[in-house]
Amino acid sequence: MADRACLSCQLPIPEDAAFCAQCGTASATQIFGETLSGGRRSGAVSVSYELEPASLQQALGPSFELGRLIGRGGYAEVFAVRDLRLKRDLAIKVLRPDLIVTPSILARFRREAEAVAALAHPNIVPVFDVGEAAGICYIIMPLVQGESLKSVLQRQRRLPVDEVRRIVVEAANALAAAHKAGVIHRDIKPENIMLEGAERRVLVMDFGISKAMDSGDVQLTGTGVIVGTPQYMSPEQASGDPTIDQRTDQYSLAVVAYQMMSGRAPFDGETARAIMAKQLLEEPTPLPELVDNLPDPVSAALFRALQKDPKKRFETVAEFAQVFSAGSVDEVPTWGTGPAETPIGTRDPSGRWLPWTIASIAVLVAWSGVRRLQPPGAAAPTPVASTSISQPAGALPGSVAPPPSPVAGPPRPALTDRPIRSRAESTIATIAPLGPDTVRPAPIAPIGCAAAYAGRDWPLAYQRCSAEASTNPLAARYAGELASEGKGTAKDERLANEWYEAAAKNDPLILLLLAERYDQGIGSEQDPSRATDYYLKAANKGIARAFVIVGQRLDKGIGVPRNELEAAGWFERAAATGHIPSQIRVAELYTQGRVVARNDSAAKYWFEQASAAGNATAQFALAKLFFRGGKGIPRSDELGLVWLQRAVAGGSAEAKKELDRRRRG
Repeated sequence: MADRACLSCQLPIPEDAAFCAQCGTASATQIFGETLSGGRRSGAVSVSYELEPASLQQALGPSFELGRLIGRGGYAEVFAVRDLRLKRDLAIKVLRPDLIVTPSILARFRREAEAVAALAHPNIVPVFDVGEAAGICYIIMPLVQGESLKSVLQRQRRLPVDEVRRIVVEAANALAAAHKAGVIHRDIKPENIMLEGAERRVLVMDFGISKAMDSGDVQLTGTGVIVGTPQYMSPEQASGDPTIDQRTDQYSLAVVAYQMMSGRAPFDGETARAIMAKQLLEEPTPLPELVDNLPDPVSAALFRALQKDPKKRFETVAEFAQVFSAGSVDEVPTWGTGPAETPIGTRDPSGRWLPWTIASIAVLVAWSGVRRLQPPGAAAPTPVASTSISQPAGALPGSVAPPPSPVAGPPRPALTDRPIRSRAESTIATIAPLGPDTVRPAPIAPIGCAAAYAGRDWPLAYQRCSAEASTNPLAARYAGELASEGKGTAKDERLANEWYEAAAKNDPLILLLLAERYDQGIGSEQDPSRATDYYLKAANKGIARAFVIVGQRLDKGIGVPRNELEAAGWFERAAATGHIPSQIRVAELYTQGRVVARNDSAAKYWFEQASAAGNATAQFALAKLFFRGGKGIPRSDELGLVWLQRAVAGGSAEAKKELDRRRRG
């Protein structure tokens, strides 16, 4: 696979890399699931075999009877299917009809499916058959009687620790068996973990499929493709590392475990690229900060398995599961004690560029002398002096070599005249004056904002974060949160707004938070105009959640003069992110031709997007569009009936009336 030059720093990056490992610049690579330009697809190819069931049935042949659509993912659909020869219910997974599938893709898909079919493990969904016909590529597998972990998390959000441990161990057992056979999953996520029957047995799906669909053949979409799910993708997979190994699955499983414990994935964002950039460049919120009474083995195992550098993870997924379930945590770093990461842009001994982040949140940093942002009325924190520790070449991390000869150290900071007021500071004791023949103990660097916050030492966290706020947007955000919640300082919403204002200069998400606070009158009088201004700033920074809010406020004239045309533009931007109500709204605008020019093709596209997500209102509207036809849309009673039936199944009362009327007629 040929390398190419980064558009920013000109250093070589793999053809299928989504980001440059040196400078973090996004490449031209496409990612399944990310909206393409304008959200529109070209050509007349259907987005679903649900609209073209005859072609899929023909590919299956007379031995199988195609059933209902079960689910839809970034590059495939799953249908129920009846095996007419053996009288059993199965499932078929088929690549989407709008993907350009080449002979080499088909060959790789079959090769990987055959490798997975050879796996035999109670926690792996087996592959019964793989086939292709007329460009349609599919695999046949059992129809699992249960639900996906994704459905469970959508309903419960968090799971009990014991249940998380069981799920992780069973999934790890499946991965270990696959890794032993040389198969890497590369797309571990809640959707691919099924819980079967009353026992909730874990079944891992889609082994090897993402490898089969990876970007070795650039004809798949016209450019390279990163196949995977950004929230669960390892940094090395996101950066196109050609030496990717089984530890990528370990990272993804740790992300799933983190989500089961905390109720959220470690990283999220408005686009696939934004999330993948965070996987490369940011550290997750320490899990002990989000989960009370977290068992030490769980904390230690997840910390290590989520390391950016795969060499710092466990050697095997089985070892990860052993520590996670109840194993010893001796010498296993955890949040607050872990080693610093390799800085971005450095090389490992093999000469490869490593896309790993710099020091993790647990690194203790000296902060004396840091200029601080001082909001009006805030008490000035007392700085603590510190001395940096130099280490000789070859010293182990964390070790301090004694000086070559006994010498007196520099004057000791005056600590005796201030009380010890925190757990972190309690380790610093008053030391008697040292004589000339005394070997001075190594000074202890004071703890910084992030580490104090992660350690839940709120008084110290507020002191440190307020001191670092002028140079550290995250510290300003933490100071705002602490002031808003009254942790480590008196509750003061006005002061919280000032800290948030400071953080918003470099953190677009804080713009959205400030908009909501001014909209609700938190820390100030309600100010709709100021709130709209912040919503607009957040939207212009690319925060997708603000798109629809700006559209609504422009449409209704809240805090800004009414402007329906501009509102329509923001609704369309929100629609492109997958916001279903906005997709329906934009489709209706194109159908009505009131604010924008009438465009039946554009209306059809947006109704299709919302319909594919299962929205019954959009399905009924799409059915009516096919029944009447329009400019560029041939009338089709057959397609109209398909969508009408889907709308009825989705609970649309109006669609049911229309279906009954047509049956009577």
